[in-house]
Amino acid sequence: MLVAALSLSVGLAIYDLTAREIDLSSTATQSQYALYVADTGAECALYWDSKYNTNQSAFGTSTPPASSWAASGVLCNTVDVVAQPPPTQDQSRYPECAGNPGTTWCVSSTASAATTTFAINPTSGQPCAVVQVAKRTVGGILYSTVISRGYNTCAVGAALRVERALQINY
Repeated sequence: MLVAALSLSVGLAIYDLTAREIDLSSTATQSQYALYVADTGAECALYWDSKYNTNQSAFGTSTPPASSWAASGVLCNTVDVVAQPPPTQDQSRYPECAGNPGTTWCVSSTASAATTTFAINPTSGQPCAVVQVAKRTVGGILYSTVISRGYNTCAVGAALRVERALQINY
């Protein structure tokens, strides 16, 4: 009886350890998905920001009129992100997208700053990213900040939703 009880407790301890290791491994995998899609969003923003010349920007700035910003053709992962619906996750975090008709990316602008927000894979069940490109002019110098938030899934109510963010300043 004592040997059976000891064997059972060792077996249960091994099972518990294995179950926790599987959960930890799953979380690490989901974290990698979120980080990689955040990196994809940041790299896409950097590419399109460097592709346009100084007279035109793919992203909103306070200097040129909104009509000179990209209206289409900004491709990330072979998808035109300008034509994607605005990010649906956590609308309170992206106030510039509130009330957006859902057919273009979101731009908010003031006299000295502008923020462009776009999403990569915003409606699919796959990993997605929400990218914000902020540009501000200080003393005649244009400063840019790219914040890319990657999610392992776009479903806001998902049981295991992991967010990873990258920020680039230049």
